Amino acid sequence: MQLITARYLATQPDRDPDVLAENIAREQSLELTRALIPDPVAERFLGRVLNVIRLDDERWQLDIGYPMALASKQIGQLLQLVYGNVSFYPRIRLTGLTLPESLFDRLPGPIGGIGAIRSAIDVPERALLMTVLKPRGSAVDSLAALALAFARGGGDIVKDDQNLVDAEPVDFALRVTACARAMERAADETGRRCLYLPHVAGSGAHLQCQLDIVAGLGLKGVVLCPWIMGLESAAHAARERGLMWLAHPAMAGSFTEPNDRGIATPVLLGTLVRLAGADISIFPGHGGRIQTGHGDDVGATCKALTGSMGPLRPTLPCFGGGKTLEQASRAAERYGNDVAVLVGGDLIARGPAIRRDVETTIAAMHNSGTGQA
Repeated sequence: MQLITARYLATQPDRDPDVLAENIAREQSLELTRALIPDPVAERFLGRVLNVIRLDDERWQLDIGYPMALASKQIGQLLQLVYGNVSFYPRIRLTGLTLPESLFDRLPGPIGGIGAIRSAIDVPERALLMTVLKPRGSAVDSLAALALAFARGGGDIVKDDQNLVDAEPVDFALRVTACARAMERAADETGRRCLYLPHVAGSGAHLQCQLDIVAGLGLKGVVLCPWIMGLESAAHAARERGLMWLAHPAMAGSFTEPNDRGIATPVLLGTLVRLAGADISIFPGHGGRIQTGHGDDVGATCKALTGSMGPLRPTLPCFGGGKTLEQASRAAERYGNDVAVLVGGDLIARGPAIRRDVETTIAAMHNSGTGQA
């Protein structure tokens, strides 16, 4: 039987670790005591304890195997399977996820991934520089001017801030159209392309209208907040229009930042986001206004997004959360070419010098990118 293997860290467990592991295996798979589960059902669907290993005086590693059928070919169900009810257990953290190769064929994965992003902007190598349009309340012309200056300087990707949300589709259309035209103007002037990703939000007809506007403008992708709108809903919304999407981590910190519970960054913003089909995944990493506050390995998150995963294309890792232009070239040195760095406030603060400073940063990133994640 092919198993999905989830690794949990139990800190100061509230019961015998072996009993706890058995409880988790049953809770997450069939949610019944063993006596109430018919043997044929248990044989096909019951989770099983694979390992219980004491790490130190306070922590145990629990490896649980779940029959692959329990994922039901759905990324939302996979998340529910490995961390649904157990999210209420005290001091249990999901730290690892190993999937059968055959499961990769059953989940969407990126529609374009790193290759399509590079093709869209004609940058075959080097780490990429991204900026963000903000703040909300700015005049449309101001946002478009920021996008234009960045693109003129040779920047690679412009995204909307996740707080750029319009109550009316007509306002969304005006703003996005202006920024898209700024990208076209920069491309005409410089001969190179910059990818623009508008933020779409909400649900139902409102969300569909925004997606129609984006697709009608010929844009290649969008920004979605999957931990707000639902991981599976986000994946479906983009794929339905053939759009690439950037997964913004808003709300994800409630999972990743506790030390003794939640879900480790490489699993949540690495493996699960890639399986769901995000083409770019933003996560804090180290340094900046927002940064990882614990020991999750940044390199491990990059590897989860870009390493071998059957037929699935690699997702572009992006460091965000108040990074600076100086940090962009350093990230390229440390983590190699297949990363992006998001620089927002530090870029906006440069005012008239934006174009020049972006050009300087891009030149430095051309000379970096030899590092390894």
